Amino acid sequence: MLLNKAQAFGTKLEAERPNGSSVFSLLFVLPVKGTSGGANSVIQESMGLSRLGVDVNIAIVGSLYNEFLANYSELQNSRVKLLEYGDINALRSHISNHDLVCATTNASVYAVKECIDRLPSEERPRIAYYVQDYEPLFYPVDSKEWVRAISSYTAIPDATLFAKSNWIRNIVYENAGVKVAAVSPSVDHDIFFPDFDRRPSHLAVSAMLRPRTPRRAPFRTARVMEYLSEIYGGAIDLKVFGSEEEDLKFAGINLSPKIDRMGIQRRWEVPHILRTSDLFLDLSDYQAFGRTALESMACGCIPIVPLLGGAQDFAINGYNAYLVDTRADDCILGAVSEFLGLGADARMAMRMNALETAAQYTVRKAVLSQVRLFQNLLESTN
Repeated sequence: MLLNKAQAFGTKLEAERPNGSSVFSLLFVLPVKGTSGGANSVIQESMGLSRLGVDVNIAIVGSLYNEFLANYSELQNSRVKLLEYGDINALRSHISNHDLVCATTNASVYAVKECIDRLPSEERPRIAYYVQDYEPLFYPVDSKEWVRAISSYTAIPDATLFAKSNWIRNIVYENAGVKVAAVSPSVDHDIFFPDFDRRPSHLAVSAMLRPRTPRRAPFRTARVMEYLSEIYGGAIDLKVFGSEEEDLKFAGINLSPKIDRMGIQRRWEVPHILRTSDLFLDLSDYQAFGRTALESMACGCIPIVPLLGGAQDFAINGYNAYLVDTRADDCILGAVSEFLGLGADARMAMRMNALETAAQYTVRKAVLSQVRLFQNLLESTN
């Protein structure tokens, strides 16, 4: 019933849009090159919002433009515009032309704050912060960066914060005293879907391996994959993605030739890896949400995800995923062994459970939850 009401709300938005005019204008400030889960969320949800008639633009750092567009070439066929900026004055000009501006990282919060502080009150848009992670965890406690990250949640007093996992909402409230609104997560089911006709000769295990991001536990991931290559040999196929060979070598990670290195994958390339895997390992210290794990479920691939973090919103241990204490190799290997030891019917039952869970998370449902939030925010100023 709730979903039907949300769908009807979206239909109403499209029907009431006169002469193609926009419901409201929205600017995401996204000062990154892309490929992260948070950036992927902003991109696919921006395109979803634009289909509902919202005038959505994304402000990106000019020097990152070419790399950003290479990572998200699908934007060229959408109504979402990329607005470059090289300094605060350029960003301020973009900000002043929108009804609502949404920060996406702690750095973008401070950039937005500097801009609105320079604008006359009548030109200031409403401000939101799409909290993608608990960023103080990125830095040593009490460091300058840690203080700046934890202060970002209160840096703009009248900003509306929102997030897609209960874990993010709770940890921000507990540590910064700020309530964070809930929005629905999204999976792009146009590219993340299963292949029921797949008939592999071996079961396949894939893992995300990112040496440049310590919280993603690259050494743990490499160690576990090495264990699997020793334990199972050629009985299973092993593959890693998320980094280039030179990054692995620089970090001192030397993988067995039995492990296929897939390199850095763009958003539209990841589904093929997940679709041709039976088990996906995300052995991060924690996951603020666990986007790739949910996307793997949408491909019919069972994820092993950290017990700590936001994956508990969708992952049920032994039913559609494995939730493990990633600090313990034995727990990880135990989950792998349990899955590989299942019969074909039991593995298919888990896959169906995973697919049915992932089907509940659509781009349309996610953007409708954001539209409702944004409209309430804008109406509160009228």
